[in-house]
Amino acid sequence: MSGRALNWVEGGFTMPSNESTDRFGVGSALEPTPPVAPGGGGGWVRRGIELCVSGQVQGVGFRPFVYRIAMRLGLKGAVWNDASGVVIELFGDPPGLDEFLRCLSEECPPLARIEMIRRRAILGPSAPASFEIAESQHEGRPDRVAVDSATCVECLRELHDPTDRRFGHALVNCTNCGPRYTIVNDVPYDRPLTTMAGFAMCERCRSEYRDPRDRRFHAQPTCCPSCGPVLDFVGAGGGSSGDAIESASEAFVRGQIVAIKGLGGYHLAVDATNEAAVARLRAKKRRDHKPLALMVDSIETARSLVELSPEAERLLTSPAAPIVLATRRCEDGIACGVAPGMHRLGVMLPHTPIQHLLSRRGHRVLVMTSANLSDEPLISDDGDARTRLATIADAILTHDRPIARAVDDSIVLDAPLGAHLLRRARGFVPAPIRLPAPADRPGLCLGGELKSAVAISDGDHAVLSQHLGDLNHTLAFERFRSTIEDLLRLFRVAPAWIARDAHPGYLSHRYADTLGRRWGVPIVDVQHHHAHMAAALAEHGRTDAVVGLICDGVGYGSDGTSWGGEVLVGDLVSFRRVGRMRPLALPGGDAAAKQTGRCALSWLMDSLGPDAITTPIARRVIPVDAERDAIAAMLARQLNCPPSSGLGRLFDAAAALLGVCEFNHFEAMSGVRLEAIASGGRSIDGRHVGQSDSDSGPACVRERDGLMELDHRPLCRRLVRGLERGEPIELLARLFHEAVASLLATSAIRAARESSLSSVVLSGGVFCNAWLASLVHQELTRAGLEVLMHRRVPANDGGIALGQAAVAACVQRQGR
Repeated sequence: MSGRALNWVEGGFTMPSNESTDRFGVGSALEPTPPVAPGGGGGWVRRGIELCVSGQVQGVGFRPFVYRIAMRLGLKGAVWNDASGVVIELFGDPPGLDEFLRCLSEECPPLARIEMIRRRAILGPSAPASFEIAESQHEGRPDRVAVDSATCVECLRELHDPTDRRFGHALVNCTNCGPRYTIVNDVPYDRPLTTMAGFAMCERCRSEYRDPRDRRFHAQPTCCPSCGPVLDFVGAGGGSSGDAIESASEAFVRGQIVAIKGLGGYHLAVDATNEAAVARLRAKKRRDHKPLALMVDSIETARSLVELSPEAERLLTSPAAPIVLATRRCEDGIACGVAPGMHRLGVMLPHTPIQHLLSRRGHRVLVMTSANLSDEPLISDDGDARTRLATIADAILTHDRPIARAVDDSIVLDAPLGAHLLRRARGFVPAPIRLPAPADRPGLCLGGELKSAVAISDGDHAVLSQHLGDLNHTLAFERFRSTIEDLLRLFRVAPAWIARDAHPGYLSHRYADTLGRRWGVPIVDVQHHHAHMAAALAEHGRTDAVVGLICDGVGYGSDGTSWGGEVLVGDLVSFRRVGRMRPLALPGGDAAAKQTGRCALSWLMDSLGPDAITTPIARRVIPVDAERDAIAAMLARQLNCPPSSGLGRLFDAAAALLGVCEFNHFEAMSGVRLEAIASGGRSIDGRHVGQSDSDSGPACVRERDGLMELDHRPLCRRLVRGLERGEPIELLARLFHEAVASLLATSAIRAARESSLSSVVLSGGVFCNAWLASLVHQELTRAGLEVLMHRRVPANDGGIALGQAAVAACVQRQGR
């Protein structure tokens, strides 16, 4: 909210609009508060006010900012941190107090975000003689911990200035940038409660820390080459070298893999233009297919590699500095192994001093991927880095400032309808999200199973954790448990209830039973797709009823079957299912989510009949005769073939039919590749290149078992005819997207009309497909419907915990 004036009204103030211009910030309306109490005869009572400021106001230079304003205006009093924010006591003439309030709203530090100010008159003793920064108060429950921020312009100038005492200092930071969430051990945010506690400030740093005119006034992680922390490069032989940055640079030139310590964990890095080095990294990391992120030296280099929207450029250069997924250009000079088969590249700019120093050594593009083995959580502990990365990295570029908690890089998709988060982590966590209906008791929300993130709910906001990974991996589940304990301790929350996914097989579901027994608190089961819909409603501050198009791979339905292509009508309290994709039998259950040919054979037999097994297409999707016959027998007898309405499995089937993806080596691989093929025939302005004929498999919505059934069999038959006629795969991939979008939009429009509703929510991992989302959005808006989509939390399961918090808050209030 820096630099934005508040709309002052009697009794308080509000934001100029319902949402901040930074859609990824908190951006919630400020609540009205009582005015300063007038004294008898129209005067002010002892000319004193107390302001309790909440939001991102700790660890961002807010107290020094307040101090400087008060001193400039000649006001008396004090400012201090408490557990929930910053408290300001002010004494002075009414014009001075008014001017202070104006400055508070219009001149905030770059990283500060004011959410609310509670104001009251001070009726205490006479005013103090000066203004001071008082000692922090530890009582109470915190509602905010500052996020980590990329290196600011001022620190970069010092880093690269040979005349500055911090020249080349690889851990330079100030009140406007640097580590926050990843170094804090407890609140309030003071140096003794961070991982910097073990580093005594030298006299020059201490002088800056105490000087209210200095940018490092009360900057808790402040340091310099004299007082540490210290950078170190450890080569293959185990020895340390003198110039750590130069040694790392030389390692890249030799094609070596270097593990680099970042804000929230280690990265693995190689020269992105070196094909052999990239292939070697993939082999050692056991990541054969999933794309690798890139760190580029400048926004100009980013523009040369990918097509960036203005919003994406703003995000890349913002303090959050996420990875941005954007459409790649045809000639990018990057090794083919970086993102094989993908039409997008993930790029980020340097966000730590170490990364900036490496870029200055001429490394224009480096692979910068999380330091772990495939599917394992990010490594952040120095000891773990030395042992677990010993078989992957040739060298380690590290330092001795401990990381309090592991936090991955955030990922943002640059899409036609606007950039939105795919993974919420560094730079965004743990910023709270305001709930549209507050909970009257604090709670814990355990999220889902894949792309796990948990949340705590307290009053009118929820705090989502960083991305934790897939819980079916032992180390990820351990991190899931430790993150729960960490959040509860850090925010001093004692849950009075637990919300979980209703799927009885989820590890998070079963762990809720363990915690419920330990704490003696009730458990709220939230259906998976209702949680998706509720997450989108919560993000938009809505409580009203909507139509929900909720599409993903698999989610446990209220009837015990697998859902994932759903048309729902409901609000935060309840929902009803009014439509679904026609269920597809999944031979082998979970095996069908990996081997896409199983889904394709099921789709063929459902659409063309049992004889489809003899067609050339069936023989192509399952080449081995015995295996194909066995799968067909399973389908004919419905043995181990659970039905699923999941749209993700239909994408698997189409990808196998079109020869785009035979096996999902990572989640949604088939969908990503199908979108990549389809987008190859799309112009920059969004118009389709080429024209589908009139026989394109029109939307077919039928009535079955009291539900709208979105029948995809005509689409399958159309794709088969296209393959037999030799039509281009790109055309058929586009046709598939268009037909699915038409099915979804037609059903939502009908549901909205029958329910007298005017808003539709799009949520679920399938809507991470930017093209499909755009097509559905276009048809819905053409029909006059409002479309609510995710921006600040992921549409995939990374947003489930927020939806659980929103639902549980309403359920708990109703059950009072």
